[in-house]
Amino acid sequence: MISLERRTDVTGWTSLRSIGIALILTSLVSIAILMIMSERPAQALWQMLTFPWQGRRMEVQFGLVFQQAAYLAVIAIGLSVGFRANVWNIGAEGQFALGSIGAYTGYLLLGSPESMWALPFILLAGVIGGCLWALIPAALKVTCNTNELLTSLMLVYIGGHILTYLCIGPWKGDPKAGQAETYPLPESIRPSTLISGTELHTGLIVLFVAFAILAVILMFTLLGYRLRVAQHTPRAERFAGFSPNNTVWMSFAISGALAGLAGAVYMTAETGKLIQAENYLENFGFAAIVIAFLGRLNPVGILFAAFLISYVNVGASYIQAALRVDDSVADLIEVAALFAFLGTATLDQYRLKFSAPFRHNKSRDSQASS
Repeated sequence: MISLERRTDVTGWTSLRSIGIALILTSLVSIAILMIMSERPAQALWQMLTFPWQGRRMEVQFGLVFQQAAYLAVIAIGLSVGFRANVWNIGAEGQFALGSIGAYTGYLLLGSPESMWALPFILLAGVIGGCLWALIPAALKVTCNTNELLTSLMLVYIGGHILTYLCIGPWKGDPKAGQAETYPLPESIRPSTLISGTELHTGLIVLFVAFAILAVILMFTLLGYRLRVAQHTPRAERFAGFSPNNTVWMSFAISGALAGLAGAVYMTAETGKLIQAENYLENFGFAAIVIAFLGRLNPVGILFAAFLISYVNVGASYIQAALRVDDSVADLIEVAALFAFLGTATLDQYRLKFSAPFRHNKSRDSQASS
């Protein structure tokens, strides 16, 4: 019989060793995946690892990596707040969509302005939209004790349908467009480009600032301590005077607000308009779940994991165009990395204990016979 026994000798070196093992396992699985999906696996692997120096300029390729990493990191650290407290919000994709809708709503409520002063209010409207959407499963959890994992997931699809409805209905833009979309925002209120010819823009600075603020809060404040208490010893949360219901509200509010901010920045900087869900949502919310656990819910780990996954995603897109390899290879590598890191993290904290399934108890048998 196999059981798990908590280790008492966990050190920083132990964690680094398990991370190294997970990286090796992920690399081996990635090579196997490329061997199956590509006729030239060695070339595909090399090009995926070195794509910034191939084809277009290096700053353009790295611009794409940092762009994706910013969205993924800020959503993931928001989700980690709830995951630390055993509050399972997996609906960040829907909160991202409602953040975009909220930002466009703010633009319309301001009278379709063309001055840069309106941008902070538009982004704030996106934060509010994502936060309010996240508070729906929080309210259901607190008042009806529903499973927040299911309710937050179902709201993703509802949010996507709302986005598509607005694009084909009341906010429909140019009827000659090849897809359902709204009229675009004026260029004057969109975030400006940081480096000409790249995907880097000032909206990414807003995301990284939000990430840094929450990272400091989680690592150095009472709130971070409170979440660590809730994660490792849920019963101690009550003894410490923390309310579990307040933790649910807070976790969903923070994660929804950050996902909404990411959606607002994406709408204003990347597309400049709303587009029907299937052509707009990039699965940032779902990928951020993977990144939160790859980073072990630690802000520094999340930042590195976001960059790693973004690098793999952009590299997979590159080899898809260059070598005609299906870019779903990135999703497979993400899943392999998740299982490798979660498996090694578990063995980092617990050891396998083997025992006989049926142990003969002589003292019990002698008592029964007497």
